[in-house]
Amino acid sequence: MNTRGITLLQAQSILDSALALAITYQTPPLAIVILDNGGHVKVASCQDGVGTARFEIAQHKANAALAMGFDSGQFYQLVNNQVLPEMFATCINGATQGKFIPLPGGVLINHNKQTLGAIGISGASSGMDEKIALQAINSIHNVES
Repeated sequence: MNTRGITLLQAQSILDSALALAITYQTPPLAIVILDNGGHVKVASCQDGVGTARFEIAQHKANAALAMGFDSGQFYQLVNNQVLPEMFATCINGATQGKFIPLPGGVLINHNKQTLGAIGISGASSGMDEKIALQAINSIHNVES
C-alpha cells in the first residue's frame, strides 16, 4: 500500500502535463514541485531560465495547500476578502519557518476522495500558475495508480 499517496507515475504525468501547458500558454519559465501527502518532494522541474527563488516558492505554495487542506488560492481569497485576518497567514508562515506561501498556484491533488499530495507552480502570474496546476492534475485520471 502506498502510504505517501501519489505514485511516481501519477506525479510524473502531472509534471509532464504542466510542462506541456506552460509551452501552450507561452509562460515565463516555471518551477513545478509535486509533493506527496506527507509533504515530501515526489517530482520537480525547473524550466531553463527560471528565477532562483521559484523552486522554493512553488514548494511552499504546495506546502500551504497541504497544511490547510485546501488550495493556496482559496486561502489567498479568504485573506483578501477579510474572512481571515492577514495576521493568521503571518502566524502560519512563522510557525512553518517560512514554508507557507498562500498565493494561487498551490493545489491539492485529490483522487477518489483522498488527498494524494499537492502541486505548486511559480513563475507566471499566480492566476496562470493555478490554472496550469488545475489542468495538469486532470491528467492523473488517465493514469493507473
